[in-house]
Amino acid sequence: MTNEATDCITLRLEGARAHHGVALSDFEAFIDSFIAALRDFDRARRGVPTRKSGHPEARAEAVTAFRLVGFRQGSGIATIEPELAIAEDDSELMVDTEPIQMSNLQALLACVEREKPLPESVTTALEKAVRSVGDDGTLAVEVSSPRRQTAAPQAVMIDLGRIERIRAKRESPQPRLVTSISGRLHQVDFEPDRLAIRASDGVDWICTFSHELEHRIEGLVNRLVWARGSGVQQSPRRGTMTLEAIEAIELGSQTSLFSGEPIPSADLAEAQGITEPQGLEAVGVSEWTDADDAYLAALTDD
Repeated sequence: MTNEATDCITLRLEGARAHHGVALSDFEAFIDSFIAALRDFDRARRGVPTRKSGHPEARAEAVTAFRLVGFRQGSGIATIEPELAIAEDDSELMVDTEPIQMSNLQALLACVEREKPLPESVTTALEKAVRSVGDDGTLAVEVSSPRRQTAAPQAVMIDLGRIERIRAKRESPQPRLVTSISGRLHQVDFEPDRLAIRASDGVDWICTFSHELEHRIEGLVNRLVWARGSGVQQSPRRGTMTLEAIEAIELGSQTSLFSGEPIPSADLAEAQGITEPQGLEAVGVSEWTDADDAYLAALTDD
């Protein structure tokens, strides 16, 4: 199988250690990290575990099947092209209109350009790739594909700033809005008016309250409370709320009907006047009628 049109990818690597070319060891570190990012991105898209150790599987080799066809002077400017060979055990490659390594690379670059959340293993690999030539390292990836009817190709820039923005989006969960909470009021500060309620799920709610609620709150310290207001849970362990109302949760009192100590069954039987086994008659009906027979027949009738 041959490609009538050849895809071309230009990688421009710049940094403090690349002003006069790139050391072979740095270029090796860059290639290893770039390959790791491509493979883990493909695994994440398919919903399989990333960061696989050992020899890469056929699919992982296919999505990184590029060959180096040029290396120009001027920092580190490498030109790569997709390999034309197809893994025999991957039928998906045989029906793809675009080489799998190209579609995977294009998808990764699209996510980076839009700064969409990426798996941590992918952002880590990209970070290592740009740091391979210094802490100020940058990587510009330009793809020229005759299959895509677009204007002149635009390079996608990858630097530490962009990687951190992508990582922050992944680490920041969507806030959850709440209108009521319950838990133990374990901290109060009246200057400013602020308190903390620790819920049973471990979330610590930092709440502000008005001057009108101060008198009520004074008697609720270290008690279980229920609070109403406008709240936002920003993380699994922290939330904030502006209180509108707060009440104590009254605990039920245990009367003499209940005992915390186990009572022997013989004592219970004696207290209830039971002196011998009761038999089924004790829980049955005193008189069985035709209506009972009809009801039983209806239950067992197929």
